[in-house]
Amino acid sequence: MSIPPIAKATLQAAVINAGSNVLAQGIKAYRDQIPFEVDNTALMQFTTCALIVSPLGYLWLENLEAWFPSTKQVTEDKDKEKTTPADGKPGPKPRLNITNTIAKIVIDQVVGGAWNTVLFLATMGILRGLDPATIQSQIYSDFVPIMVAGLKLWPFVSVLNFTVVPADQRLLVGSLFGVVWAIYLSLVSG
Repeated sequence: MSIPPIAKATLQAAVINAGSNVLAQGIKAYRDQIPFEVDNTALMQFTTCALIVSPLGYLWLENLEAWFPSTKQVTEDKDKEKTTPADGKPGPKPRLNITNTIAKIVIDQVVGGAWNTVLFLATMGILRGLDPATIQSQIYSDFVPIMVAGLKLWPFVSVLNFTVVPADQRLLVGSLFGVVWAIYLSLVSG
């Protein structure tokens, strides 16, 4: 039985986030010059957060690609008839759709970045047992610093993902860069 892509991506993100949280705890212990001891509660909260948030991120990327396809079909010579694979001739070559790619990058950074940040802060607050007023206050105080920090990493990842990485491998690339981001989030979220 094969695992659905959304489940595979979610499990991958949970494992990567767990590892990132342990790394962040190790960095914090080293920085504070205290013995390293895994905080299992923080580890479980961070991993659970990934299990909740990752499927939404998967669907977000999938829908962005559906709404703004990365490539468009073009022919070498506009006067030639378009060919199809059925006639045995190579079809038109796919070419990067610059307009759609720019739209995806901007939408991903503005809309996706904002809801991801709020969702992360709210989910972590709920998992920590905070009351709604405290969670709201934390969102107000942490939203802008996290968004600004994210602008130092995620636009580069979006450009890379939407220009050279095949759609079926974007989650893997995002997850790899997510290690650095998850360490940052672990450190700032306490």
